[in-house]
Amino acid sequence: MTNRSTFPASKGKRGFMIVLIAANLLMLVLGIITIPANFQGEMRTTVPLVAIESVSPIATQMPEPVNASPQVDTPQSHASEALPVDWSTEERPDLEDFLWYTEDVLYNGVPSDANTIGNISALTGGWKALIFYDPNNEFDSYAIEHLNIELAGTEDDLSLTFDWYSIFWANTGESFDETDMEDTVFSGKWENGGLWASGAGTIHLTQFYELNGKQYAVGTMDTPDGIPALVALVRP
Repeated sequence: MTNRSTFPASKGKRGFMIVLIAANLLMLVLGIITIPANFQGEMRTTVPLVAIESVSPIATQMPEPVNASPQVDTPQSHASEALPVDWSTEERPDLEDFLWYTEDVLYNGVPSDANTIGNISALTGGWKALIFYDPNNEFDSYAIEHLNIELAGTEDDLSLTFDWYSIFWANTGESFDETDMEDTVFSGKWENGGLWASGAGTIHLTQFYELNGKQYAVGTMDTPDGIPALVALVRP
């Protein structure tokens, strides 16, 4: 990979970073507060992927919540120390898992020193995932969703199981718990070093690579209502 494709930073970077900061604070609160299991069904509001609606444009400023924990000055990146190899993960994702994407790859493309993974058998198992809806805010549906994805099968018959976790909507600054949503299954094939799978929309993961003890994947998603989205995966 010698070429690093770029994202239109002039349109999306400032807005996305505002969303990222606000979502980070709300994800922190979500991680600290534990709701008893027998009350979750009554208290949870979910936003299914197929029910994404247009929302108001993102505000240019987000108020800081009282007693918010300080932000980490040094982000996790591709340059992190290599970790022991345990490629499959069932851990829930958070924003820090994707700073390599939101602060670098989203705008600069895959690093030139990354090692391409071209074998589906090396990629099966669990992944942490991020979906970034409406990246240019063209449909007033700016949102960030976290989930886990299980990749299984063979080159000619593979599946992606989406285990929903949470979604952050930029227009309201609210994060919604999606852990009670039914899993969504996509079916597809491995082609030309990437994969496509269809279900509630179509997902294209175009690049899989390994760097500094981790595996990564990037691609795009077409939702049923036509809202474009970007996708990033990481493990362990």
